[in-house]
Order: sequence, then C-alpha cells, then structure tokens
Amino acid sequence: MSMILNYSVRDAEEWAAFSGDYNPIHFDLQYVRNMGAEQLSVHGMRAMLDMKRHLSAALLAATPKEDFYSFSTRLRHPVLCHTPYQLQITEKGSQVTGKLLDSATQEICFSSKLTAAQPLVQVNGGQEHRLALAEVMALSQQFPGDAADAAQTWGFFDALLFQLVVKSPETLAMVTETLPELAAATLIEVFAQIPVVQTHHETHFSAKLLSPDAHFHLVDHLDYAIQPMLIVGNRESGFVLRTEIQARVQQQPLITTAVTLKTWPLAGN
Repeated sequence: MSMILNYSVRDAEEWAAFSGDYNPIHFDLQYVRNMGAEQLSVHGMRAMLDMKRHLSAALLAATPKEDFYSFSTRLRHPVLCHTPYQLQITEKGSQVTGKLLDSATQEICFSSKLTAAQPLVQVNGGQEHRLALAEVMALSQQFPGDAADAAQTWGFFDALLFQLVVKSPETLAMVTETLPELAAATLIEVFAQIPVVQTHHETHFSAKLLSPDAHFHLVDHLDYAIQPMLIVGNRESGFVLRTEIQARVQQQPLITTAVTLKTWPLAGN
C-alpha cells in the first residue's frame, strides 16, 4: 500500500498547539536559512502520527489477536514542508512496516515497525504523577487527530506521554545538570535554544488501545512515571538523551514510550 503525504505550516501549528513545541525550525524560515537549510520542517512527532495511524489501520484490517504491541521508529532526515513524500506500508502476519520517502529522491526520512510484543512489565523508579480522567479527555480534544478512532487511540496516548516528558520539570532538571547555562523552564524551551533532533522513538502498549471505549479504558485517572534520563556524549560531538515514561491504569501498565534525542555539537555555544 502506498500514498502521498505533503505537510504544511498548518500541520506544524496543529502539533504545536497540542504539544507547546514552537521551535523556530518549524516556523521561522529565516532562522532555518541561517542554519543552512532551505525549508521549514514539520515536527517529527506530527509526521509520525500519520505513520502510526496507517500502520494501525493495516493491522486492524487483519484482526489482530495479540495482547500487546510495540512500535519503533528511526528518524533519519527532517520531513520538510511543501514537499511530497511517499508513505509505503507492508503487511506480514502480525507485523506491519512503513517507510516515508522523499518522492523526488527516494531518500528514506524515517522507517517504522508495528508488531506483536511481549507483555508490558511495570517499570519501577521515577516520580509518580497522576492525570484525572477529565484532564485526559480535555487533552484528547486538542489532539491533531481523532483520539476515539481505534487506529489513533494508542497514538494519542503516545503523543500525550511525549508531551508530558518534554514539559516535565524533572526532565529539564536532568538536562540542566549537564548544561547548566541553559535558561529554560521546560525541555521545549531547550529545543528553541540549541538544535535538537529526535533520532529514535519506541512505544510498547496494550492491545486494549486498539479497541477504545468512550473513556479510553480509564476509570477516573491515569498514573504515569518518568524514568531518569540517560545522557551520553560531550559538547564537541553533541549529546544523546534518552528518556522513558510509562502510563498505568489501576496499577497495570498501559503504555510505555521511550524517546531518544541528539543535540548538535555545542563547542561554540
């Protein structure tokens, strides 16, 4: 299966309204050109929403029977605005794979896999937090998609966990231990100060999220915990940051998201 996707600044605006990520690389063309590029890019997480939706739709068409699934993505190149891309979907049993390619050059921007997985295990550690059901439902209304659609519900929770990670004070505290000169209140503000790219994204979730009910299988709240961030590298070559967040319902793991980010070299900053 194949289709053409083309992103605009409107797509970036919709993701920014949900996530709060107004990084100038998505909105300020002069800023982008000063960095040596020619075109704005849409958020990697926004482009990934379409990959998740189409992979999930293909999986649902095959009537999945597993209890847990995993989604993994490797992001290789920015997804530019006003540029046609080809999304290729391949199905094989309980596994669906996808590639997003530049239609002109056939260069792969990112590749993804959705497949059956082992049961989720509760990850201990990290500070516990809680979102009330009303908060989750309100955020679902801001989601740039249909969170009640079976092919998009787990993608909504994945996007929600990403949002919680980048807005978390504890995540920022871990980064500022390494880069104390940064003046920022959230990781999103860090993105605006130093060039950061997302390189990998992994999600492990319950198949319940492929058959959503009106309240996304929540009772009255969603618990989550962010694990300590792993930071390796140096200023000369750049830092790699990896963090993981797990959401639970009634003490049972529902979905875990792991994000890997890489900064540009900071020796001159």
